[in-house]
Amino acid sequence: MRLSIKYKLFLVILSAHFLVYVAMYSAGYYNFNRGFIEYLSRIEERQVPALVRGLEDFYEHTGSWDSLTSDRGRFADLIRDSIESTTDPQMIASRQNQRPSPIIFSPNDWYYTSEYSPARPYLHLLDADQAILLGDPAAFSPAATLHPIRVRGTVVGYLGVTSRQELSEQADLLFAEQQQNSFFGLAVALVLISALIAFPVAIYLTRPVMQMVTGTRRLTSGDYSSRIPVRGTDELSQLSSDLNTLAMTLDQNRTARQQWIADISHELRTPLSVLQGELESIQDGIRPLNADTLDSLHNEVIHLGTLVNDLHELSLSDLGALIYKKGQINVSDILEQSVEMHQQLAARQNLRLTLRISSLHGDNSIVMLGDPNRMQQLFDNLLQNSCRYTDAGGEIQIFIKENSNNVIIEWFDSAPGVSDSDLEHLFERLYRVEMSRNRAKGGSGLGLAICQNIVMAHEGTITADHSPLGGLKLTITFPLRHNDVS
Repeated sequence: MRLSIKYKLFLVILSAHFLVYVAMYSAGYYNFNRGFIEYLSRIEERQVPALVRGLEDFYEHTGSWDSLTSDRGRFADLIRDSIESTTDPQMIASRQNQRPSPIIFSPNDWYYTSEYSPARPYLHLLDADQAILLGDPAAFSPAATLHPIRVRGTVVGYLGVTSRQELSEQADLLFAEQQQNSFFGLAVALVLISALIAFPVAIYLTRPVMQMVTGTRRLTSGDYSSRIPVRGTDELSQLSSDLNTLAMTLDQNRTARQQWIADISHELRTPLSVLQGELESIQDGIRPLNADTLDSLHNEVIHLGTLVNDLHELSLSDLGALIYKKGQINVSDILEQSVEMHQQLAARQNLRLTLRISSLHGDNSIVMLGDPNRMQQLFDNLLQNSCRYTDAGGEIQIFIKENSNNVIIEWFDSAPGVSDSDLEHLFERLYRVEMSRNRAKGGSGLGLAICQNIVMAHEGTITADHSPLGGLKLTITFPLRHNDVS
């Protein structure tokens, strides 16, 4: 039988309370018995001084213990008279050499039968040599307290008192049993009360867990719109908040995936539609098959191939399947080569392309850990993007510098600029600043997304901002690591 967490928590709380109550019951019962015995012992100890005084008076008048040892009843009467003298006025008068009338007890009186009586069997009379004269020798304990009996400064005997070690009187046992039953009944009542309290508490504490279970099941079934109520500031509330964040992220990823598929379909459909239209025009004889027609078809095929290659490369980057062979590279040299290769493209677009290098070394070399092929791909993509989307007559300025920790590349181009709302979307796949623009300038909308993946693979960052030249500014930062090779 599988118990839910609600019942497990209930049993844990109830078990903890039960163990506490058992410990309290055991400690209370033990302390009660011990305290009750000590209480009775203290009552009995109050009688001892009167007993000793009575025995001292008796010895002073008789001069020996012979009359007591020969008549054991007189010992009980003597003890009785001594105890009564503490409360009876006639006995008080006898302490002043006035002989009172005796108080007679019957043989069945409590005085002779109760253990509270001074006539109890664990009182012993000992002589000056501590030899037992009166009392049951079997009831005498070596741990008994000996109270000296002095007459004119001389010890003539001892009164031995054996302390009570356990309850044996019927009334005592009955009272102890009643207290034990009361303790037991109280413990049972407390357990029941704890159960009545623990079950609602268990339900209350496990309610967020059950809500998280329900929310997680909805997520696994594809319902990413479900949310879990967040109450409080404890760990369960934090977990609920994290699950809500996960649901929101999954929902956004699903929407992005659907948009991604729609965008890819749109991007692929456009060149295919152009190709289809061109071929059908040729088949119908509307358009002649000449060099211009073949060039148009060839350009669309190149555009389609570029788009497919970009999609393939981006998917490999997402999967981590792109191979990076990192080593010590001169990044300024690679950037300089890319700029030289794109000078003709910039000239055809009537753009001025400049590069400035600021190195900590005299030879303008900036060495870092990276993959030379991927870095070449990064710079080529950025240069093509700048040349494609910068108005004729503009310029492109590139600055590369290093400090003790980083390599920093700043990329500026002139108009047209980018709005604030577009800046945060520039690195999204298939995003264009003008979503409805035609493809006269080419491009798949994947260039900057690929650049971002390459930069991140080198543990760097790339950000976009407004350029002081009126266009776009890109800032790329790579960490300087000279000794690690992976």
